[in-house]
Order: sequence, then structure tokens, then C-alpha cells
Amino acid sequence: MLARILRKLESFLGADSIRWSNIPDGIYSFNFHRIGNWKKTRFDPCVFSCDSDKLDDLIVFFKKEFDIISIAEAVELAKKSSQKIHGKYLVITFDDGYKDNYTKAFPILKRHNVPACFFIATSLIGNNKLPWWDRIAYNYKTNKFKSIKLSSWATTVKYKGDDKEFVRDILAATKISLDPIEVQLKEIEKLFPLEGELPTQEFLSWENLAEMILHNMDVGAHSHNHEILANLSQDEIIYELTHSKMLIEQNLPYKVNSFSYPVGSQGTYNQSVTKALFDCGYDIAFNFQPGINVNIDENRYDLRRFSIEPSTTIHSLKNMLSYAKTY
Repeated sequence: MLARILRKLESFLGADSIRWSNIPDGIYSFNFHRIGNWKKTRFDPCVFSCDSDKLDDLIVFFKKEFDIISIAEAVELAKKSSQKIHGKYLVITFDDGYKDNYTKAFPILKRHNVPACFFIATSLIGNNKLPWWDRIAYNYKTNKFKSIKLSSWATTVKYKGDDKEFVRDILAATKISLDPIEVQLKEIEKLFPLEGELPTQEFLSWENLAEMILHNMDVGAHSHNHEILANLSQDEIIYELTHSKMLIEQNLPYKVNSFSYPVGSQGTYNQSVTKALFDCGYDIAFNFQPGINVNIDENRYDLRRFSIEPSTTIHSLKNMLSYAKTY
């Protein structure tokens, strides 16, 4: 509460512009998922970052304010452990591998001649299966239940009048549960059955990714099955890291050296996962938590990213960065 009051006071006194002009040197990263209109989906509305027009505006802003770099350049900066970073560098990332990354985001990035890294869950590539988060959202939108409590959840999730927030709350409970995702899915669909076959979802193909690489885009691993890695055994963790890397390198003319954690919040990965990343040949890894990356080598397997949401504006983005913590 006190922090919010002080922040409002600083804004009233005109400190926002001073803070913005003095944001620290380091590696900044902005993360996107889907590009499109979240209001029109039958599936998870929470994975939509913005529409095409907003993405175009953001890229213009990024080009003006930052030195946009590739993953390879970020790795080189991370390896210069004894040197302080001089400059405000930006890595643009997309997670999961939805088809709209190719049909909507890629043309904009190509037109502006800026690189981005697409972190893909390899089990979804060239596949039409419905991933677990979309499957849960689809179940709610089909059955319209008003509360849900699984055996592994501490509390009941209740509908409070907003469909998007209810889906977000259900998914949040799913993510912090210690039960495997498939176990939770079976319990949800036992409570709220679905008739007929599940609808399909559209993800990137290997051909899409190969074309994107030709135009200076990067590809990173986002695991194979998009499981919450901290809930897996060590053998399962190794499989998720090695299998996704192997599939990308088998199907594309590309050597994988970067990773983004599925979900990426605190508690969804741990030291066993970061050690496995090193052992499996990854150079850097990104979480899904805000912050400015200053101590790059020390945190190379825990790099921070700012999430882009439909409500994000240039003004709110500047404000967020101006008050962000450094790591």
C-alpha cells in the first residue's frame, strides 16, 4: 500500500519521465504468446498478448528505445561475465508455437527487420491437438460451471462474473497443484464431461519455422510436452530438455542453445532443472517473471521477461520499466 502511494506521489511530481530516461543498462526481454483477439476464441483467452496493430506499434517503440538483439548475441553477452553491460539491449520472445506467430507476428517482424526468438513446445509442432490449458478453457466455455475444486487443490475456484478471470484462476490452481496435468485433466472431465471429439488447435509447422529462420528468426526449446518441470522426476526433466532440443535440431538447420520454462513462474522450475539445462547444452533460459537482467552470467538460467498483455500501452510499458527491479 505504501509503495503504491509513493509511486502515485512520484508520478504527480513528474518523476516518471526522469525514471524512464534513467532506466539501467542491461538485457530487457518482452514476451508474447498469441497474436489476435482474445474475445473471439473458444479456448484460453489468457494466452493472447495483443492484436497485429498493437504488435506493430510496440515494435516501432522497441526499435526507437532499445538495441534489439538475437539470441546468439544475448548468449555472447552472457558469456562476458567479467564485463558490465553497456547499453539497453532487447530480446523479443514468443512462447508455445501457435500458428498466428507465423501468420500475424512474423510478417510484422520481417517488415521491421527485427529478430525474435520463438520458444516452441515440440510435441505441438505440426500437430492439431488441443493443449491442456486450451482444453480446460474449452471445457469451461462448453459446460459453464460456476465453481470447481479438484482433489489436489487447497481451495475452490469460484466464478466472480468475468469469464476471462475465471479461466485464469482455474489455470492458476492447475499450475500450482502437485498432481500431473493429465491427472487433473481427467478429474476435470469426469466432473464436467465433454461430448464428442475435442476440437483441434493450430500450431506452427516445421516448414513455417524453417522459413522464419531464413529471415533471421531464432528458435528455442519450451520443453516437449509443456509440463511443469518442477513436478517431474529427474529422468522426465532430462527427457523434456533433450527430446525437444533433438527434435528441433533434426527438423531444422538450427542449433538450439536457449530455453524458456513452461509457465515460468516461481515454483515451476528449480535447481534440478537449471542444472539439467547446463548438462544438456543450453546456454541461457528465460522465466516468465518481470525484471531487468543486469547480472547476466550469474542468472543466465533465470533471465527475466516482461509479459505483454492486451491492456499494455506504450505509457504503461514505460511506467512498468521505470519502476522495475534489476536482477
